[in-house]
Amino acid sequence: MNFKVVIRIMGVLVILESILMLCCLITGLFFHENPKGFLLSIGISSILGITALLSTRNASRSVGRREGYLIVGIVWLIFSLVGTMPFLFTDVLHSFADAFFESMSGFTTTGATTFSDIEILPKQIILWRSLMQWLGGMGIIVLTVAIIPMMGTGGMQLYTAEANGPSKDKIHPRIKDTASRLYLIYIACTILQVILLMVGGNSFFESLILALSTISSGGFSSQNASVAEMTPYTQYVVMFFMFISGVNFVLLFMAIRGKMRTVVKDEELRNYIFIILFISLAIFLINLWKHGSISNLEQEIRIIVFQVIAFITTTGFTITDYSLMPNASMMFFFILTFMGACAGSTTGSIKLVRITVLLKNSYIALKQIIHPNAVLTLRLGDKPIEKKVISNVYAFIAMYLIIFLFGALSLSFFGHDFYTSFSASALSISNVGIGFCPSGMLIEFSGFPAASKILMSVLMLIGRLEIFTILLLFMPAFWKK
Repeated sequence: MNFKVVIRIMGVLVILESILMLCCLITGLFFHENPKGFLLSIGISSILGITALLSTRNASRSVGRREGYLIVGIVWLIFSLVGTMPFLFTDVLHSFADAFFESMSGFTTTGATTFSDIEILPKQIILWRSLMQWLGGMGIIVLTVAIIPMMGTGGMQLYTAEANGPSKDKIHPRIKDTASRLYLIYIACTILQVILLMVGGNSFFESLILALSTISSGGFSSQNASVAEMTPYTQYVVMFFMFISGVNFVLLFMAIRGKMRTVVKDEELRNYIFIILFISLAIFLINLWKHGSISNLEQEIRIIVFQVIAFITTTGFTITDYSLMPNASMMFFFILTFMGACAGSTTGSIKLVRITVLLKNSYIALKQIIHPNAVLTLRLGDKPIEKKVISNVYAFIAMYLIIFLFGALSLSFFGHDFYTSFSASALSISNVGIGFCPSGMLIEFSGFPAASKILMSVLMLIGRLEIFTILLLFMPAFWKK
């Protein structure tokens, strides 16, 4: 194991994080806010990063598979730990557990918060929360591979360890160029959303915060009511970019290049659109049956479709008190929590491609019983799926559910009721950030004990890195030569 290259890359990334803090410091100065907290945070993180770089000047730059998984597993933890400093030094949070929860929720794009009143926070802290989500949305390592030359020799190992989904699609033979183009699309979508939100009368700062949190599937907002009190135009813009955030960014690149036939033929994208439409229609009919009539059709459709997209993309924005809907509607939302959108997107949870493989393989297994001598191949679109991939999908889903149940059981030991324990575990590992509890919506966690917040933070990290990257670090075989 080449520990020196691991430490060196850690140093580079911590310096990158201090640069992001500098953006928040400048914002705070613009709004005449106390700079002390961010000055301390920038100073400490810069010293840590520079020290790591200077102590590993002669380190080999070769990054193997093991180093790649170790770097990815550690960097998210290090970023979250360093990310606690602005919260603590600005005195907006006084507990390490609260600050760590908020930081991990940001970087993993979960969007769960310990703040009961967001609107009183300094602008620099509001920006820091959204910047954490924006960086975590596409991936810390993907950004690093895109902009830092030293990653060239091991970029593919890092990209593979962090990328979402069972396959690691590339749009260029060189992984650095793939990462660069993905981030260009990511930045372009962010800028476009900011412009469209400003056209709708939102301020630049409000538009920026909302765009950073939307395209990253994060869900942090600068308002206590999330998106509920914003104009219908703003909600439609947010809805559209939430949908975009759930699409494989490689497909977005294909669409920009004019390869629409490839985009249209993508089975996962078609399933993504179908599920949104089908579940939205189902919830609409359930609500219609429950209430007997709909007074404002446009508003009802907008609310339902918005919440469906918010859950399936694990963004976690709220436009209404969804807990007041019929129980059957809430059950659909709970199911969407475990689905997630497309692989290669900024969303969390299991991902539709895995669910598609699971269902198709189950169908083939049933068909094989009827025709035992038939040679049946599982395909996604025109591509056959290898048995190794199918095995990995089954293993992933099994481990996902086991960890979810373990999280729920552990939370129940910390004093939470059955309903809250299951919901908090699900929203954490799926990176959704919102859930259900007996009193209604589960959207802020200031009243949770410190042990619950730490456990939920761990679940967020495991879910964001799709389980295997974290579990590998605890296997003895991983550390052997």
